[in-house]
Amino acid sequence: MDTIDVFEMARVGSSVDGSIAIADMPRLAQSLVRVQGALRYRCEGRMDEQGRPALELRMTADLPVLCDRCGGELDLALRAKKSFFFVHTEDELATIPIDALLEEEALIGSSQFDLASLIEDEAILHLPISPRHETCVAAGTSAVTRAEPDRPHPFASLVALRERLRSSRPSPRRMPPPASAGTKRPAGSRKPRRPRH
Repeated sequence: MDTIDVFEMARVGSSVDGSIAIADMPRLAQSLVRVQGALRYRCEGRMDEQGRPALELRMTADLPVLCDRCGGELDLALRAKKSFFFVHTEDELATIPIDALLEEEALIGSSQFDLASLIEDEAILHLPISPRHETCVAAGTSAVTRAEPDRPHPFASLVALRERLRSSRPSPRRMPPPASAGTKRPAGSRKPRRPRH
């Protein structure tokens, strides 16, 4: 792939699209099961709302990776979009506040910008840390085991133990019936207190 002039693309609002063979992206290929197929891309230059030269990158690819759960092959559908804006020097880059980089990433642009390296970097960054099938059986676990009912909650035994302890406690003392009129309470007797919970 030829290099691009990001500043000119942004100024005139031009675009470029194409595809890169996975075999031509060795760093990305290291994370894949097979080195085949291609990644399609489209780049659109523009001037952003702050008047900075910018670029929007879109990428699509089906990448064969290994499922972390079952160890089988998984075709990962890469559908990514990322926006960048460009500065001319490292000094300019160093003065950009961190808050300004939340949605768009700042890069040092040039008239011979290596777009292929940027695309490979972004494809690698969009790979999930732990790729998994939506539904599959974990390695070493049979389908029969997966079909069994869910195991009891780990704290269920503690709840049962608490109930047994509660039932083994003596019943709280009840209030004696109120004394009838004319009946005196025996000397030294006290009204029992209601137990506190």
